[in-house]
Amino acid sequence: MTTVSSDALPEFGAPPVVEVVLGVQFRPLLGLRPIELGPLREAWRPHLPVVQEQPLLPPAIEAPDGGPRIAQFVVGPALNTRVWFLSEDSSSLVQLQHDRLTVNWRQVASTAYPRYPAVRAAFSERSADVARFAEEHGLGRLSLTQVEVTYINAIEATKAGLGDLSRVLRHWDDPSIHLGQPEQARCTLVFPVPDIGRAPVRLYVAVDPAQRPDGTPSLFLTLTVRGAPAGDSLADALRFMDQAHTHVVRSFAELTPDSMHAQWERRR
Repeated sequence: MTTVSSDALPEFGAPPVVEVVLGVQFRPLLGLRPIELGPLREAWRPHLPVVQEQPLLPPAIEAPDGGPRIAQFVVGPALNTRVWFLSEDSSSLVQLQHDRLTVNWRQVASTAYPRYPAVRAAFSERSADVARFAEEHGLGRLSLTQVEVTYINAIEATKAGLGDLSRVLRHWDDPSIHLGQPEQARCTLVFPVPDIGRAPVRLYVAVDPAQRPDGTPSLFLTLTVRGAPAGDSLADALRFMDQAHTHVVRSFAELTPDSMHAQWERRR
C-alpha cells in the first residue's frame, strides 16, 4: 500500500470521534495472571492508577471465507480475566489479557481528542512494557497474530430520529414507501482492504442507534480495520496501524456526507 502523508489526509477541526482503539492479539502467554502483574501495575500507576477486572474477550481472527473466526485453545495456566488499567478520569484505558493488549482513548466530559499520534505513542509504550515484562518473567515473546484499529464516532440524531441514516452515510436514500421514516435503523458494511498486512484484512463499518452518556440520542458510526500484520513483531503491528489509520480516515471522509463535513469543520 502506498503510504499517504498525514498532510494529504482529510482533516476535521471538530471530528465526532468519541473513542479510538488500538489493539493487538498474540499467541497466548501462559502464566500471565493477575497476581503476576504487580510490576506492570506499579510502572503504570502514575498514569493509570485505577485497576478493574473484566470478563475475557474472545479471540477475533479474520477468516479467509469472510467474517471473524473465533477459535483458540490454551493449555496451562493463563490470565483468566481481562485487567483494565485506567486514568483517574477514565479517558485512558489499557486492557490486558493472556492473548490481547488494547489501548483506548475515550472522550470523557469535555476532553478533546488528542489525535492519532498521541494514541499511537501510548500503544507503543504500553506494548513495549508488556513485551519486556513477558521476557523478563520467562513468559516468552509477544508473537502477534492480529491488529485492530477502531474509531467510534457519535453523531447526534436530528428531529427525524435514529432512523435517518442519511445523516451518517453519503449515499443513503430515504425510502419513499407507505411505512415512512423508520423509528430506528442500523446497518453493517464489510470491505476488503488490500495491501495492508497479510490477507485477509477487512474494514467493518457499522451504524447503530444509541444514547450518549448524557442521554443524547445519537447514531454511532464505527469503523474497524482488522487483520494479520506482515510479521509478528511490534514494529510490524505499528506499521499495520499506521496504514489502517490512513484507510479509516479516508474511508470516513468518503462515506459521510458533505453537509456533516461542514459541521465537523473539515479543513482539507
